[in-house]
Amino acid sequence: MSVERDNMINSLRKNVIPTLRDRGFKGSFPHFYRKLENRVDLLMFQFSAWGGVLYVEVSKCSPEGHIKGL
Repeated sequence: MSVERDNMINSLRKNVIPTLRDRGFKGSFPHFYRKLENRVDLLMFQFSAWGGVLYVEVSKCSPEGHIKGL
């Protein structure tokens, strides 16, 4: 891993992940989820293979989840 990526991961673990936990998210880096009554919130951190870019993917699904092929 690059120094930039290591620094970003450390910063996320120190500053962002505690806030996610306070808001009810579970999981481990880089995948997090929060189960609510009417939906499941999903959040994932991803880094560019070429460095210097952080992507945050956010999505939601029904509480039953997603069934492949439907």
